[in-house]
Amino acid sequence: MERILKCSKSVLKSYPAGKYIFEQGGIPSRLFLLLEGQVQICKDFTSGKRDVLYLVEAGNVFGEIFLFGDRKHYWYDAVAITDVKILEMPWDFFYHFCSNACDHHKQLTQNMLEILSENNFKITRKLHIVSTSSLRERIAIWLIDAMDENAVVNLPMNREQLADFLGVARPSLSRELMRMQKDGLIEVDKKMIRVCDKEAVEMLYGA
Repeated sequence: MERILKCSKSVLKSYPAGKYIFEQGGIPSRLFLLLEGQVQICKDFTSGKRDVLYLVEAGNVFGEIFLFGDRKHYWYDAVAITDVKILEMPWDFFYHFCSNACDHHKQLTQNMLEILSENNFKITRKLHIVSTSSLRERIAIWLIDAMDENAVVNLPMNREQLADFLGVARPSLSRELMRMQKDGLIEVDKKMIRVCDKEAVEMLYGA
């Protein structure tokens, strides 16, 4: 790790909650590795609406989709949800191998290609969710994908963030969750949702 940091000329930065790490229209030049905290990848509109694409947890990277390609400006925002610590790595490190052709350099580039593939899957999954015709279907798809072996979803985001992720208003989301609970499909707690009737929820997914 020390060799990578020295070779890449990476820098460690801290951002307070609510701070933009980068904004739409900015010029991409670095890869971001989140060491501590949580970052929200989103797109803000002039109307005040925010579309949440996904959340970044500690140990993951972001800004990577601009690494290989010819896009000159950021298309979305990266906002610190909590106080965060981030390692910022210049792109030149990925485009040019050093004269020693270090093994760690090659491995990091390979890892980045795997990360790009995984994040592409996340975006494809998000498109699948928001393309459904009803809010209940969106919730069903999200629940099936997010629940553990005990049919429990430990919410990685608050209700406002979940509403933004699903592309709906928070009151609409809350009402539909309460309807689904009344229908015996789910049980809603503050930071947890339990799927009570897995078969019925899966039927919504295929509706």
